[in-house]
Amino acid sequence: MHMVFSTQLYRQYAAGYNTHMATADVDVVPGSYHEAIRMLASWHGEGSETDLEIFSFPDPLEQIVRLAEVSDVHPATGSAQEMPMGKSAEYPFRSAVVFLTHEEWRQAQAGKLPLPEGWNVAGSMRVWPHE
Repeated sequence: MHMVFSTQLYRQYAAGYNTHMATADVDVVPGSYHEAIRMLASWHGEGSETDLEIFSFPDPLEQIVRLAEVSDVHPATGSAQEMPMGKSAEYPFRSAVVFLTHEEWRQAQAGKLPLPEGWNVAGSMRVWPHE
């Protein structure tokens, strides 16, 4: 069940990622890791569910932009499976996203729902919506 669902989520994520890349201002390439986080969060957040919150999990090596997208539009899976994407000329960082419901996010914050290796809730910060 999780594998089929994960495949569906991955396809939705990849389709959204490619749509944003196709419509994004590709003249603006993020010049830093922190710009890349804000840019990807904006691409994913603009025009999305009204309850969407996006949290960044900084990579100490600043190689992978890691985001948790939290919305009750996402079906509950009971897991936080990472959906990785490669880098491109327009977005020169690898990225990974997990999709969680608000209840799953609360469980992750309480340490009851494991996040992917290296994702530390204590070091996460909300990047969408922008304050």
